Amino acid sequence: MALWYTIRMEQEINGAVATNGSVKETKTEEPKKTKNNIDTKHIDVLDGVRAIAVFGVLWFHFWQQNWIMPYIKLPFLTKLGLSGTLSLDFLPRAGFLFVDWLLFLSAFCLLLPYARAALDRAPMPEARLFYRKRIARIVPSYYFSVLIIFFFVALPSGAYWTLSDAMGDLIPTLTFTQTWFPSVLVGTKLNGVLWTAAIEMQFYLLFPLLARAFAKKPVWTYLGMLAVSVLFLRGYVLRNSDSIRYTVNQLPAFFGVFANGMAFAYLFTYFGRRVKRSIPLSLLSLVVLVAGFSLLFSMMKAAPSVSPVQVWQAENRFTLSLVFALITVSAALTFRAVRWLFSNAVMRFLSIVSYNVYIWHQWISVKFKEWKIPYWTGDQPPNMTGDVRWQWTYTALIVAATFAAAIFATYCIEHPVAKRILAIPNKRLGPMISIEPVPDEQDTNEQNELKTK
Repeated sequence: MALWYTIRMEQEINGAVATNGSVKETKTEEPKKTKNNIDTKHIDVLDGVRAIAVFGVLWFHFWQQNWIMPYIKLPFLTKLGLSGTLSLDFLPRAGFLFVDWLLFLSAFCLLLPYARAALDRAPMPEARLFYRKRIARIVPSYYFSVLIIFFFVALPSGAYWTLSDAMGDLIPTLTFTQTWFPSVLVGTKLNGVLWTAAIEMQFYLLFPLLARAFAKKPVWTYLGMLAVSVLFLRGYVLRNSDSIRYTVNQLPAFFGVFANGMAFAYLFTYFGRRVKRSIPLSLLSLVVLVAGFSLLFSMMKAAPSVSPVQVWQAENRFTLSLVFALITVSAALTFRAVRWLFSNAVMRFLSIVSYNVYIWHQWISVKFKEWKIPYWTGDQPPNMTGDVRWQWTYTALIVAATFAAAIFATYCIEHPVAKRILAIPNKRLGPMISIEPVPDEQDTNEQNELKTK
């Protein structure tokens, strides 16, 4: 069904393309905005969806260090002959799967302006400005964390034996190529979670070409990206289990995830202009939303049972991204009260700082434990000896430190530096584009674009 709709959309788009391959300058009139229209420019629920994905990964990494198991005591269930304890341990155990959600959201949000341009028969966004915005979004906080950790922690602590070792870790990290070097990918002395930013930056290099291809031939572009993913995962990754820990997180392995993000952005934009909000649509979307979370929880329970878990990821990554798509789109189409759960002020704030929360959370949790904050004695860490008081004190401290670092990096590094980068004059700006004065608040598509690599 989705493929048929995409074919219909491709036919309409191709009807707007001139014989020389350029897009006609004439624009179709957007429907007059009413409260029943579906806004395809500012999708409010994406703030909450992004926050859920980031903090799902955060919970996983914190759980690896504190071993606090999410068991909820419900003694009244024992009267019904059921277990009096509700176990939610699958949530932190499989929180690493939410990385795929972040990558899906990135492709989804990035394609929205291209989808609107194609449907409006307007010029595509300019590639040069796209790259500048990506640099402004990703690089300041990323470089700040890498350089601070390298010069003020790694080097003084003697983490590297030689200068060659230090440069072999630093240079790939600064150039976003650490995923190409297995020893750096899994053994960096800097910050282990930054590999996802490397995947993003590698994808950004290709995105303008992929987006323009999607605008002209969405079905063929989608199938081509899917073929890359299937061939890489099925033809190489799963056939070489000895190296799967490294290969499952290479760029081609995520092409199916990115393809679904782009496809659902097109479909959402297409239908958002043809369908109005209604009670039946909201009710159906709520049912799909509940079903989506149910499917997600089922997959999260199944993933950790496979050893190595990377095999499960390689086999189920495409399906998992479809589940993320169902949750994301249905959340955007359901009742206003449900959407508010994803788009309230708290969620907006968490979304704003989420990129830097992601950057700092794992490094802080590992270092606090290594530095014995809060202090502990003995050969075994307190989480292994069942010291509950230490576990909760430690968790409170790493949460506080993570948010302190994230807030500082967001408002003192990311926003000011991004503003300066975006303020650089660009004489070749496309007619659709304007540079926003504050990157996180003015351009709604940029706000929706993934800030949580």
